[in-house]
Amino acid sequence: MILLWLIVALSVLLHWLYKVNKDYYILSFFSRRIRTKDGAPVESIAPIPKGRTIFANTFDLYGRDHAGVFNHSRDRAKKMGTSYIEYAFGTSIYNIIDADSAENVLNHPNLITKGLVYNFLHPFLRTGLLTSTGKKWHARRKMLTPTFHFNILNQFQEIFKTESLKFLQQFKGQDEVTISLHDVIPRFTLNSICETAMGVKLDEMAEKGDRYRENFSQIEECFIRRLSNPLLWGDSLFNMFAAKDYASALDVVHGFSSEIIAKRRVLLEGELDNRRATQTADDDVFITKKRFAMLDTLICAEKDGLIDHIGICEEVDTLMFEGYDTTSIGLIFGLMNMSLNPDKQEIVFQEIQEHIDDDLSNLDVGQLNKLKYLEYFMKETMRLYPSVPIMGREAVQETELANGLILPKASQITIHVFDIHRNAKYWDSPNEFRPERFLPENSQNRHTYAYIPFSAGQRNCIGQKYAMQEMKTLMVVLLKQFKILPAIDPKDIVFHTGITLRTQNKIHVKLVRFSFAREVGGCCCAKMIVLLLVGAFSALLCWLYRINKDYCVLGFFAKRIRTKDGKPLESVAPLVKGTTIFANSFDLYGVDHSGVFNHSRNLAKQLGENYVEYGMGTSIYNIIDAENAENVLNDPNLINKGIFYNLLHPFLKTGLLTSTGKKWHSRRKMLTPTFHFNILNQFQEVFKTESLKFLQQFKGQDEAIISLNDVIPRFTLNSICETAMGVKLDEMAEKGDRYRENFRQIEECFIRRMTNPLLWSDSLFNMFAAKDYASALDVVHGFSSEIIAKRRVLLKDELDNGEATQTADDDEFIPKKRFAMLDTLIYAEKDGLIDHTGICEEVDTLMFEGYDTTSIGLIFGLMNMSLNPDKQEIVYQEIQEHIDDELRNLDISHLNKLKYLEYFIKETMRLFPSVPDMGRETNRETELANGLILPKGSQIVIHVFDIHRNPKYWDSPDEFRPERFLPENCQNRHTYAYIPFSAGQRNCIGQKYAMQEMKTLMVVLLKHFHVLPIIDPKEIVFQTGITLRTQNKIKVKLVRRK
Repeated sequence: MILLWLIVALSVLLHWLYKVNKDYYILSFFSRRIRTKDGAPVESIAPIPKGRTIFANTFDLYGRDHAGVFNHSRDRAKKMGTSYIEYAFGTSIYNIIDADSAENVLNHPNLITKGLVYNFLHPFLRTGLLTSTGKKWHARRKMLTPTFHFNILNQFQEIFKTESLKFLQQFKGQDEVTISLHDVIPRFTLNSICETAMGVKLDEMAEKGDRYRENFSQIEECFIRRLSNPLLWGDSLFNMFAAKDYASALDVVHGFSSEIIAKRRVLLEGELDNRRATQTADDDVFITKKRFAMLDTLICAEKDGLIDHIGICEEVDTLMFEGYDTTSIGLIFGLMNMSLNPDKQEIVFQEIQEHIDDDLSNLDVGQLNKLKYLEYFMKETMRLYPSVPIMGREAVQETELANGLILPKASQITIHVFDIHRNAKYWDSPNEFRPERFLPENSQNRHTYAYIPFSAGQRNCIGQKYAMQEMKTLMVVLLKQFKILPAIDPKDIVFHTGITLRTQNKIHVKLVRFSFAREVGGCCCAKMIVLLLVGAFSALLCWLYRINKDYCVLGFFAKRIRTKDGKPLESVAPLVKGTTIFANSFDLYGVDHSGVFNHSRNLAKQLGENYVEYGMGTSIYNIIDAENAENVLNDPNLINKGIFYNLLHPFLKTGLLTSTGKKWHSRRKMLTPTFHFNILNQFQEVFKTESLKFLQQFKGQDEAIISLNDVIPRFTLNSICETAMGVKLDEMAEKGDRYRENFRQIEECFIRRMTNPLLWSDSLFNMFAAKDYASALDVVHGFSSEIIAKRRVLLKDELDNGEATQTADDDEFIPKKRFAMLDTLIYAEKDGLIDHTGICEEVDTLMFEGYDTTSIGLIFGLMNMSLNPDKQEIVYQEIQEHIDDELRNLDISHLNKLKYLEYFIKETMRLFPSVPDMGRETNRETELANGLILPKGSQIVIHVFDIHRNPKYWDSPDEFRPERFLPENCQNRHTYAYIPFSAGQRNCIGQKYAMQEMKTLMVVLLKHFHVLPIIDPKEIVFQTGITLRTQNKIKVKLVRRK
């Protein structure tokens, strides 16, 4: 009987579904069907493409990459050839690719509400002018339209001109330069929108502007993720599962716009107080005498109760995004088209020459309007590459369209601008670039809505004239000075879906400065001159042959290393053959980062002993054995660092790492006590706190896969700043991240100089390359300067409150709470032992060494934990034996009991030393214990990486075996076979600090998690850097212990 009832119920259900399927697309989660006015099949007006799954078109985009999402609509438009219908996740979607339907929709009074996908922008833009609807949209539109009045745009013109000239300043002194438009154009458009519409210059906020643009990319990633995954269309599921991934990016962009608003409030108040702002009752209300700022309208409207602070934020976020992003896309593709169409570029140039003076004195709106061909050029660019390739509307009630379709309430309408602009119905040869299409005679019979880059109808873009004026101004200024040549094949461009039009590859162009051809004169050479030249050349060859005995002539006169007993050099150290005739000068030139690293490794394996190179006027002795390393590191005359350390001077100047002589001795004496045992005791609580804070990011997660290269450096930077510098980074976390990002650029500079001997010279480097890294240096030096300034204030407060004491022993200047190395420097400054520049040198040095080298040890240490579960278990049991679960006894004395953990870390640093190479320079002719005599100025490179893997000292050297460091296994091993912290008088003063920090994090982490492998160590590709680097990021999996 039950079975019978079930069959009846199922039959009734199926019958009901069959009936309801007529009006609802059941498998598309009950999407209400679109119907026709006359009852004809809907396919007679608009076809319905088949979906990828049984759920109609719901999951058509799911799992596609950005390019796939973009191409989905393009392919469908080509296949269908007409506007079409889709059903997805309870929604009917009418896709328009023809101008007639677009006109009907964009002018329909009931279709002003933006589509569902605009809801995905609400966390970013909330409900500003772009995303709002109804009364709110009407009120905001009425308020903001006058801010782009013709009179206002006139006042903006001087700014556009100034910003365009500033844009060209970055190419000053360069006759040719290849640029990535995606990198330089957005900065120009963001500066322009902020100074014009917002009334705030970004000169002092350039770094924050860059940060805004970087985080905007993450917000766009969020938009695409939601677009392609219908499960995230609803705000509830998105907020539950994905919103947190983009919270920090939202904080950055909202923080930037809030700072703009706050800054303009202050400026506007000052202008009003000084009677430089006026109020009138016409459209140009609140226009300042100097120029108008759209933001002023909002601030003044706030005073009149027409908008609140949240509303101002909405509109500023909206106008900032639309004003910088869409315009930058037009300029990027406009400049690309200039490069690809030299004949069109020449027409534009001749038109500019006709109407615009070379000094740009008459570059105003009136003259810009005369540049008709430039306008056609930009219009054709925006036809082929519309900034907004799709637009959306939502039916707020059942809506009948002119073609007879009746859309249910909540239907989505997608207007595919990209496809309308390339529809062969309106454009012949639509993929060709032809500005002449926009000549008046060629536009007469074309449908008005076949070209809608700025939308159309009542919700058209209020800033379209602003955008055209800005784009034309930059084009004029740029073409006055440069020809634009191609650096990309348009066939290689891969379009991406984004909030706006995106490409997978960056678009490059080459700028070539206009210059007058130089006349090259010449005269015939007399026979006598030829004879003299031949004679001189013969004499030169004879002299070079004789001098080559003592100097490697082709190595740019590098003075040769010789032996004490006069034997051939090769009997003590083989000489490496160079890759060019110039000895080893260019062995590394053009080699990538991993190639540079492997160059030394391969030579060590190939030669099996220490070896000699000659390069760029310098002799180089390369050491891969412990005996010679000991000799060099203990030689009292070999304390000068090698030439490659000079490449760090722009970053570290001459601090403890790079200085020499009396300066180094005095700084070493000053700073050594700051890592005294008593000081390290006080640091332990910080290490423990920071380690627990490190674990907080995995709170609530039983499993987590992490990129160690991303999370560990943040931990070590926080630790060095709070311990040695005495400053917490909690409120400076973003600046800390910025410091680490820009540090990578400085490292890139180091490698570039190291591999190009022409840049070893400071003069040539400063002339040709230094400017490329100036902004990165400003960021890292600015960060350390802020640390110093902050500590000065904190230290003064501690002194005022009696919280700092001074003693005469090694622990001088230790505050009651804990010691900060920076305090020693500040007190020494008061005693005249160091100046402010010296403090900056040491802070930059200690910050870099304290965070970077330790982070490398931790990264490889945790990797080894994951790859060696048996060793990890031994470490864990040792920790359990000595350390409480509450970590109350996690102090230095208990850390010292963790012997196997220490062996584990030592073995890690043997295989993966943070500093794989060290260098010294001879300041006089120097005799080594092996009988080699090095000329003054010779370079000595100690290859720590190769010494640590030398089978002479380590059996099966590539195996990971912590037991190597058991006392009984170390007795007969050469002391200098293991030198991760250097050795001798210039050894690392922070080695105990580093071991303590690494052991603390290991203990805290292993108390809570198993560390499992993600990466195959065979896949690791090492790279050269200031320290040890890898091409691939190292990941591990953390699994919480039960």
